[in-house]
Amino acid sequence: MACIGCSKKISTPLSPINSINKNMKISKNLRNLLLAGVLIGSIVGAWAIWYVFYKPHRDISAEKPAYELTSQALSDAFKTDTASYKKYVDQAILVSGAVTAVEGSHVSLGNIICSFDSAQISKVSALKSGDMVKIQGRLTTYNDLMEEIMIDNCVLK
Repeated sequence: MACIGCSKKISTPLSPINSINKNMKISKNLRNLLLAGVLIGSIVGAWAIWYVFYKPHRDISAEKPAYELTSQALSDAFKTDTASYKKYVDQAILVSGAVTAVEGSHVSLGNIICSFDSAQISKVSALKSGDMVKIQGRLTTYNDLMEEIMIDNCVLK
């Protein structure tokens, strides 16, 4: 390459890419350490994904209930104390009381609505309004507008 206006030849400087590549030699120890880190990270990541997606489901019917209440006591607890939701949510509870309505796989004990699994339908369909029952399930939600307490995974005890 020639200089404009002069007869001297200028040597071409190294491109920035060539100079970076010359300075980025990775030692064998560092390379092995990085490969081991990637391998361990992949194994831990695969285990975490497996654990999240394939962990066993919770069997509420086999658990010992955290709380045993009458339907009236549970209902009163929610009406008088707003912190009751945090106390009872996602807990296995045993509720006893009189059946007020039966609709398909749902049984009502006043303002408590219990959702049963399809395996329990034959037992649920035999219930009548006024029957005294004990139902174990997991408290999921409380609708403060309608004052309804929802319990799922219910079983008759």
